[in-house]
Amino acid sequence: MSNGAPRGLTRRQLLAGAAAASAGVITLSSCRGTRFDWHHDTDILVVGSGVGAATAALTAHGNGDTVMMIEKAKFLGGTSLKSAGVLWIPNNFTLRDKGIEDRKEDCMRYQARFSYPERYDPDDAKLGLSHHEFSLLESFYDNASAAVNALRDSDSLNVAEWRMFFLDRPATDYLDHVPENKVPAGRALGPLTANGTMGGGVALMGQLGAAVADRGIPTLLEHRAVKLIQDDERRVIGVQSDANGEVVNIRASKAVIFATGGYVHNEEKNNSYQPMRMYGSCAMPAAEGDFIDIATAVGARLGNIGGAWRTQILLEEALVSSKLGAGVFFPAGDSAIQVNKYGVRVVNENRNYNDRTEAHGIYDSSRAEYPNQLLFMVYDERTAGAFAGVYPVPKEPTGAQHLLTGQSLEELTEAIQGRLREISSHIGGLQLDPSFTTNLQETIKRFNGFAESGEDRDFQRGKNAYDSEWHQVFSPMTTDSGWPANPYPSVTMHPMRDEGPYYAIILAAGALDTCGGPVIDAQARVLDSEDQPIAGLYGAGNCIASPSGDAYYGAGHTLGMSMTFGYIAANAAHQETRK
Repeated sequence: MSNGAPRGLTRRQLLAGAAAASAGVITLSSCRGTRFDWHHDTDILVVGSGVGAATAALTAHGNGDTVMMIEKAKFLGGTSLKSAGVLWIPNNFTLRDKGIEDRKEDCMRYQARFSYPERYDPDDAKLGLSHHEFSLLESFYDNASAAVNALRDSDSLNVAEWRMFFLDRPATDYLDHVPENKVPAGRALGPLTANGTMGGGVALMGQLGAAVADRGIPTLLEHRAVKLIQDDERRVIGVQSDANGEVVNIRASKAVIFATGGYVHNEEKNNSYQPMRMYGSCAMPAAEGDFIDIATAVGARLGNIGGAWRTQILLEEALVSSKLGAGVFFPAGDSAIQVNKYGVRVVNENRNYNDRTEAHGIYDSSRAEYPNQLLFMVYDERTAGAFAGVYPVPKEPTGAQHLLTGQSLEELTEAIQGRLREISSHIGGLQLDPSFTTNLQETIKRFNGFAESGEDRDFQRGKNAYDSEWHQVFSPMTTDSGWPANPYPSVTMHPMRDEGPYYAIILAAGALDTCGGPVIDAQARVLDSEDQPIAGLYGAGNCIASPSGDAYYGAGHTLGMSMTFGYIAANAAHQETRK
C-alpha cells in the first residue's frame, strides 16, 4: 500500500483543484496540470466502523480484496457500540435448528405489509410494491442469514455463537399480530460472550473489531470523509478525508462503501427534513448526515429523507443536551398512562418505541397544532414503588430532576403547567389546555375500567403478545418493593390509585438515528437521479434510504439491515473491475 509521498500535490494546489470541481466532489480532470497525491491505495474503502462497515470490511477481505476503513470519531464501533447488539435475521440458523420454517414468501408478505401498509396487496406479484421496493426487501431476505453464517464460520472472528435473543427465549416481532407474520418470534439474534452469556453492542463490536484487527485491515481514526473523487468517466475512485485539518486522499480501485450514521445530530437537516420536532437522540455524536452532502454532489437521489428510527426521550434530559445516553424504549409501570396537552390518552403505551413515538407527530388540522408534541407519563404511588429504578422511573419516588409531583391531580397539573412555563421558549410555547385536569380524571377512570376487565378498548394495550412479553422483560417489578404482583387479567395494566401522590414525566420525540439518504438498489449500489448506479459507490446502514421504509420489523432491525447490506455491498464491489 502506497503512502503517496513521491506523487506530491501541495495542499494549496489540492484545495484549488477542489474549488474548481463541483461542490463536494473532485474530478481528476479538474486537477489537470498538477500531480495528484494519493496518500493510500486499496481495492475497497469502507467509510464508517459500525456493524455494517465492519461486515463490509470483513467480507471484502474474505473475498481477497484489499480493504481499508476510515472513521471520523476517535474510536471504532459507531452507534452499534451503544446498541443492544441484536440482529433481526429472517430464516436464521436458530430457527432452522428448531425446525421452524421461515419461508421467503411468508416473510416477504410480513415485510411488505409492515413497510407499505397503504399499498400492500397480497394478490399482486410484487405485493403492491414497486420493482425497486420489492427487490430491496427480497435482497435483504436472501442475504441476511447468509451474512450471519459467513461471520459465524470465519475462523478469526472470535464469536463463540449467536443465539435467539434473549436468554434463549424467542423475541416477539414488533408486529406479531398480523396474519402475514407466520413466524412472529425467533428472528432476533443476540451475540454471546466468551463465557456463554448474552452480550450487547460492546460485545458485538468487540468481536467484529477484533476480527478486523486480526486480519490486519488498516483502520484510520479521526478521518472524516468530505468529498468523493471521480475519474474522467465519473466513476468514484476514492475519497478525500479531513484528518484534523490535513487532507488525506485514499484511492479505491474497486469501490467506496459508506456505512455511516444518519443526520440525527445535524440540527439544520433535522429542521429541514423531519416531519415532527425531534428533541434528541441516543446515536453517537458523529451521526451528522455527512453522506447526504457527499453523495448528492455526485448526483445521488435521496429517499425516505424524513425517516427515522424513533424513540421517546426525556425532555428534561434533551434540554441539557440533545446527545443522549438512552431513550425511553419501554416505559416502566402498569399503573401508568401517557396523555397529551388535553389530558387524554393517544397511544398504546406498550407498543414498540419506533411506532409509539409516531404519535408525537400527529397534526390536528382543526386547531392547526401538534397536540401530542409532548406527552406526559402520569403514574401513581404503586408504579413509583413497584417499578422503582426501572427507567425512566427513578429509584426514589422524588429522586430525579425530570420528575413532577402532586398530592392530587390538580396539584400535578399545576406542577406540569409551571414547568412548561419555565421552558416555554424551548417548546414553542406549548401549554396545557384548561380542560387538562378534568379530562385526566376521566381518562384515569376509563383506564382503570380497562385494567379491571383486561381489555383496552381504546388502544388494545396488552392484547397482543408483544405488549405483555416485552413488558415482563423490560418493566420488571422491583424486588422487595412491598407491592403485590399485578392480579388483573393483563400484566400491562393495573388500576391507578384514587389518592395521591401522583407523578409525571415529560416525554418528547427523539430517535435512535435517522434512516433517510441516498437511494440504493438491491446490490447496495447508490443510484443517481435517473435510477442508474453511480459507478464505484455503495451504501449501507443509517446513512442511506432505509430498504424497509420506516418499518421496524423487530428487535435488532437496524443492525440486521446494516449488516446485511454491508455484506451485499462488499460482494457486489468484489465484482468491480480494478481501475
